[in-house]
Amino acid sequence: MTGEPATTRYLAEAVVVGDRAGTVHRPGALDVAGSEVAWAGPADAAPPATGAVKDVGGVLLPGMVNTHAHTPMTLVRGAGDGLPLARWLAEAIWPLEAVLCDDDVRWGMRLGAAELLANGVTTTCEQYPRSRPVAEAALESGIRCVLAPAVFGDAGPLSGWGHALEEAEAVHADFDGADGRMTVGLGPHSAYALSAEGLVATAELAERLDVPITIHVAETTAEEDVVRGAHGCGSVELLERLGVLERRVVAAHSVWLSDADLDRYAAHGVAVAHCPKSNAKLGSGIARLADMVERGVAVGLGTDGPASNDTLDLWEELRMAALLARARVADAAAVSTAEAFWLATGAGAAVLGLAVGILEPGRAADIVRVETADSRFVPSDTGQQLLSHLVWAAGSRLVTDVWVAGRAVVASGRCTTVDVDEARREVEARSGRLRREAGVRSRGH
Repeated sequence: MTGEPATTRYLAEAVVVGDRAGTVHRPGALDVAGSEVAWAGPADAAPPATGAVKDVGGVLLPGMVNTHAHTPMTLVRGAGDGLPLARWLAEAIWPLEAVLCDDDVRWGMRLGAAELLANGVTTTCEQYPRSRPVAEAALESGIRCVLAPAVFGDAGPLSGWGHALEEAEAVHADFDGADGRMTVGLGPHSAYALSAEGLVATAELAERLDVPITIHVAETTAEEDVVRGAHGCGSVELLERLGVLERRVVAAHSVWLSDADLDRYAAHGVAVAHCPKSNAKLGSGIARLADMVERGVAVGLGTDGPASNDTLDLWEELRMAALLARARVADAAAVSTAEAFWLATGAGAAVLGLAVGILEPGRAADIVRVETADSRFVPSDTGQQLLSHLVWAAGSRLVTDVWVAGRAVVASGRCTTVDVDEARREVEARSGRLRREAGVRSRGH
């Protein structure tokens, strides 16, 4: 006996690999051994099967990678609609988050994780003030998670960067590597919400723990004005001066970047979590996606929170990212169909530094099945035509089954690891309480 895990072969109409080239095997076969992909390719070239063979039909593709989210904000979905970012945070979001308890966050994350999984998102990077209940709920749900405990200065729902860094280090000790699905880094909010001292301390802790940093950067022009007024330079230059860019950095949003800023990203290996729908909904602007990709900057897609998006649907992001990039430069070839899909899969995996996002041997068996018996896949005579329909016509409603590390977490369109009806009731009730308590606090009682 070798002790090696049993191999299961999945046969499908097509296997979409998730690489930048947009490789499609049609018909395709995918072998899963334990928690990893053992083989993927054309069905007629598959090696002899050594275990169970399951003909699942449809299309198999890698689980999508959400590089920036605040998923517990299912509790405050839709709050502050129509406000720009600064007012949205100060007037609508932070007052509500100031009265959160751990149980609120736990239920908000449960509901959001179920939504992500049902949409075919198997990995999410979460930045939130109360990170322990986020970690617990993520582990319960079966989703893969990069956790970036939020660090604030004088702004935000939980102020005090010193205490936040202490708690983040404790969370790292308790959860990093848990179940093989949890990575814990650091989440300083931004250059405008933290002092220079706080940013330096965060970078030093990241170096000591050898963990990634997730930070909001240049999301709005107003934010950049604040940073320039305080420091005499923009956010990217400030982060470079303070040594933050020497660490492994995922810069969320990055809408208002100069050419010099883009060069700094490329020189320091800074990755970008591009959140086109949230940026559009808040009126923040359109990031220079094509310029980033052209300079070799690693870019993945993020939903941001369900209060500024208001969904956790990466299918919408991949379409909007490509559409806005093409419209911004008036070039239909600016982001190809294959690149659009890659941004949500293999590129996102590279941003987070995880062996996911591509169906190839040795990577995690994070897999999504999409139903093709639908008018949105007609006609699809070739693999590239099928990929085009995936990007431009299909969507999360056609996701039927999802596996994370080889474990089924969605079956027939419904999350199997979270009682969604219970989570929805809990979040509804808790959201009402948050609004009442925040209203009392705002009146000074």
